[in-house]
This record gives sequence, structure tokens and C-alpha cells, in this order.
Amino acid sequence: MSENKNTTIEGQSMQQLVESAIKSEIGDIDMLPIAVAARVRDVYGEFMPVYTEMIRIKGNQHRDRRPAILPIDPDMVEDMLHFFSDYQHLTRAFKRLNREVKTLLAMDRHSEPHRYDELAESIVSGGGDRRSLMKSILEE
Repeated sequence: MSENKNTTIEGQSMQQLVESAIKSEIGDIDMLPIAVAARVRDVYGEFMPVYTEMIRIKGNQHRDRRPAILPIDPDMVEDMLHFFSDYQHLTRAFKRLNREVKTLLAMDRHSEPHRYDELAESIVSGGGDRRSLMKSILEE
């Protein structure tokens, strides 16, 4: 049996799995600026195939098996940070994105338009000066 990397359990495509993971971890992203929603989909699109493979390996499952993975296991995400490879980069980007998008969703776009736009731009660009931006947002 050949492996189909675009199919997960129950015939769900990787794209469907990505969308399900986004809804599970962040919620509805349709109200976000289009570029931010696209960035969320890009990061999840890179992260989820690696995450599903790590779950499969940890469960000692056959290569053709795609494990059930939702909700995302925070312990597994933390374990992925210990790999010296692209996994660390993908996992850090995934965690940072979740944190920043949740902060953006909690902001009132109308009462803080400058900060909202600044954070949205930071998310789209992949970060920039994230620490000072996040610090100023959290201090308010």
C-alpha cells in the first residue's frame, strides 16, 4: 500500500485537517485581515504534516496510518522544540503565531486601530520586533 501524504484518517485531506486544527486552536479566523488569515494557514500548513508524523512515530504506527490528532497535544508541541532541525523553527513559529493571533482577536480593532494594524502587520511579516511589540500591547 503506497503512502498518500495528502490524506489523513477518515479520508480527511491535509488541508481539511489544517482548517480543523485552526478552528480547534485559534477559533474562527474569518474576521481577521485577509493577509493574517493567509499567514495562519501557511504556518499551520507547514506545521501540521510534521506534527502528524511525530504523533505517528510516537505511537509506533505504520507509515500508511495517519493518527487522530485533534486537539493538538501541547506536550507533543513542547517535545518538538527539542529537535535540532526545521521542527524547532516550525514549532516556534506555530506557538508564536497562536499567541499573537489570540492577542489580535482579543483586541478591539476600533478603539486601538494603530496597535491592531501593527500587530497584524507583525504577524503577516513573521515577526519583526515581536518582543517590544508584544510587551507594549501586554503592558496596556
